Amino acid sequence: MDNRQPSPSSDLKTKLIVLEAQLKVVQNEMRGVRETQERIFRDGVAIRNSLSRHQDEIQSCTKRIEELLESRIWRTLVWLGGALLLFNKRSRLAPPATEQSATVASIPSVDGAPLPPESPSEQSHQRNPTEELAEALAIATGALARAHSSRPRISIITVAWNTPVSAFARTAISVLQQTCAEWEWCIVDDASTLVDFHALFAVFGDTDRIKIRKLERKQGMSGALNEGLRLAIGEDVCFLNQNDALSPAALTECVQKLDQGFDAVYTDHDVANEGAIQARPVYKPDWSPEYFRGVMYIGDLLCVRRDIALRIGGFDPRFDGIEAFEFMLRYCEQTQRIGHLSKILYHRVTSGDLESAQSTSADATALQSKAVQEHLHRMRLPAVAEPASYPHRLRIVPRPVRDQPLVSVVIPTKDAPDLLRGCIGSITEKTTYARFEIICVDNETTDAEALRVMQAYPVEQVLFPGRFNYSRANNLGVRRAAGEYLVFINNDTEVITSRWIEEMLYYARQEDVGAVGAMLLYPDWTVQHAGVVLGCRGTADHVSRNAPANSDGYEGSLSCAREVSAVTAACMMLSRSAFERAGGFSEEYSTAYQDVDLCLRLRSLGFRNIFTPHARFFHFESRTRGNYYDLGDRNRLLTTWGETIAALDPYYSPNFDVQACNYTPKLPAGASAAV
Repeated sequence: MDNRQPSPSSDLKTKLIVLEAQLKVVQNEMRGVRETQERIFRDGVAIRNSLSRHQDEIQSCTKRIEELLESRIWRTLVWLGGALLLFNKRSRLAPPATEQSATVASIPSVDGAPLPPESPSEQSHQRNPTEELAEALAIATGALARAHSSRPRISIITVAWNTPVSAFARTAISVLQQTCAEWEWCIVDDASTLVDFHALFAVFGDTDRIKIRKLERKQGMSGALNEGLRLAIGEDVCFLNQNDALSPAALTECVQKLDQGFDAVYTDHDVANEGAIQARPVYKPDWSPEYFRGVMYIGDLLCVRRDIALRIGGFDPRFDGIEAFEFMLRYCEQTQRIGHLSKILYHRVTSGDLESAQSTSADATALQSKAVQEHLHRMRLPAVAEPASYPHRLRIVPRPVRDQPLVSVVIPTKDAPDLLRGCIGSITEKTTYARFEIICVDNETTDAEALRVMQAYPVEQVLFPGRFNYSRANNLGVRRAAGEYLVFINNDTEVITSRWIEEMLYYARQEDVGAVGAMLLYPDWTVQHAGVVLGCRGTADHVSRNAPANSDGYEGSLSCAREVSAVTAACMMLSRSAFERAGGFSEEYSTAYQDVDLCLRLRSLGFRNIFTPHARFFHFESRTRGNYYDLGDRNRLLTTWGETIAALDPYYSPNFDVQACNYTPKLPAGASAAV
C-alpha cells in the first residue's frame, strides 16, 4: 500500500486545471451574456426608433380617420367607388351594347338615404356609362367644394390626351379622396381628338380646386406639363399620369416629408395592367444620384418645389418620352435635398402586360443616354453614357484622362504563395493603368516560394512582425505608400477586368466620394460582394451573394454603379485625403468590420460610398486566414454604430428582408414562408 501524500506541486496543478475549466465555463457564459446584451440593445434601439417614427403618425391618422368617417365626402366616395366598380364589372362582363340598349346599374344610396326615384321620363331615357360617372363625380366634387376652402399648398398636374372615360374617372377618384386638404388639380388637355372624357369636366364646376386648360394644338408631354406649371399656384407641385392613381394619403405624406427640409420627394409605387388583381411592387433606395444616372428608378410620383421647377426651365420637349427623368437630372443639380418615402403611394396602370410596361424602345434608350450625357457635361464629370445590356440601364464609361495620379496598391500577406502569385501576377500583367505601385505588407512570411514571388515582381516589401492585425497592417502600408490614391486588396483576389483602376478612380476622384468597392466573384462566377447592407446578420453583410455575375439584379442593382453604405476592404479604393480625414483603419479592429467602420465614418463626414460592377475580381474568400470569426470586432462595431445599424440601411428598402439580403420582399406580418 502506497501511503505517500500528493506533493504540493501536483496538488497545485490539479487546482489550476480545475480553475482553468471553471474559467472556460465562465468565459462561455460571459460570451452568451454579451451576445444577449447585444441582441437586447439592438432590439431596444429598433423598437425605440420604430415607436418614435410611427407614434405621431398613428395619432394623426387615427384622428383623421375619425373625422373622415363622420364626413359627408367619405360617404360620397364610398357610394362613388361602388358605382365605378359596378361600371367596370359590367364593362368587362356584359356583351357590347349601344347607348340606346345600355342599362343603368343599381347604385347605392348617399348619406344612408336612398336616391330619389327616377321619374317615368328618366326611366324611359336610359343613360350611358359616361353619364353615370359624371353624376357620381358631381356629387363627390360638390362635397369637396364644401369641405375644402383653404389656399392650395400643393398642385397636382395631369396631362390628359384621348383618355378613356373609366381611366379618367379612376384617376379623379384618387385625387378627390386625398386626406390632404390643401391641394388643387391642374388638368391640361393636350388637344385631344377623342374627347368622350370631356363630359366629366363639367362636373368640376362646383369647386375652384380643379382647373382645366384645353390646348388648341398638341404640344407634347413636356409642353403640356409646362402649361400645368404656369397654371399651378401651389408652393409645391406633383405629377400624376392620366391613367394612374394616388393612394389616399399620398399628398399628406409628401407634404410632411417636404416640411422636413427636402426640396423634392419621391415614393415607392406598384404596377398593374387593367383588371389585374395583384400589382407588382417597385421598392426603391433613398436618394442615390449615381444609381439614378444608370437607372430611371424614381418613377412617377415626384413632388418638387414649384419655384425650382420654373427656375430650371420646366420640362424639355427634346426629351418627350423620358421627360420626368431628364427634368430630375437638372433638378438634382440645383439641390440634393431629395427625400424618399418607402411606401407604395402611387399606382401605375398599364394597358398591356407588365413585361412590356417595363421595357423601353430604342428611341427611349437613346434619349436616356443623351440626357445623362448632357448632365455629365454640366457636372464636369469625364465619362460617356452608353446603353447597357438591359433596358432602362446605362453604363457610365470613364473617359481617358491626361493626368494619371499615382495609385498605391496595399496587400497584407503571409505565406500562401499560390494565392499571392495569382494576386500580384494578375495586377501586374492585366492592369492597363500605367502609374501604380504595389506594397506587400509581409506578416513574417516563412514560405520560401512566397518570398520568391515577392522578389519576382516589382513590389515593395514592408515587414510587419508579430500578431496579425488587418487594420494595423494596412495603416503601415499607407505610411510607406507614395500614391495620391490608395487601393486595399486581399492577397486571395485576382484581377478580371483590366481597366479596374480607371473604373474605380473615376469615382474616387470625385470630391464627395469616399470608398469605392469592386464586384468580387466566387470562382463559379457568382457574386461574393456587390456592396454591404447594414443590419444583415445583426451587423452588416454583402448583398446579393451567389447571384449570377452578369444578371441585372433588382432594378439594375448588379448592372449599374450605385451608392452603398459600405464596401469590403478586400478590394477598396479611396483618396489619401479621404482616408486621412476619416482617421484611417481603426486598429481596435483586428480581423473584421474595420472596413464597415471606416465606410461609416466616411459617410458621417458627408462622403458617398460607391459600388461599381465594372471593376471585377475573383475572390477566394477566407482561403488565407480560414473562417475565424472575431466576436470582439463584432461587439466593437455594435457599440460604435449600433444605432446607425438599427436605423436601417438607406440604400436597401425596409420593405425587403434584411436577413435574406437579396432583395426578397418581407413577408406580411404573421405569414410564413412556403415549404
